[in-house]
Amino acid sequence: MIGADGFIKLTDFGLSKNNIMNEQEAFSVCGTPEYLAPEVIKKEGHGKAVDWWCLGSILYELTHGLPPYYSKNRS
Repeated sequence: MIGADGFIKLTDFGLSKNNIMNEQEAFSVCGTPEYLAPEVIKKEGHGKAVDWWCLGSILYELTHGLPPYYSKNRS
């Protein structure tokens, strides 16, 4: 996807959330556990900073071949 400024944007509309404005926090938990930020897992409320966490997780996986906290034990 290309934004109005001409830069490429990473998107995943399958787990997007509408109407989150400014510093408002969300409390829902959805997504693959390997990519979730700690505050999402702890259900503490989260803002836009978790997007940077997820981007870092994806970049880590692209360079190393596995998610950063991968384990065969799901618990």
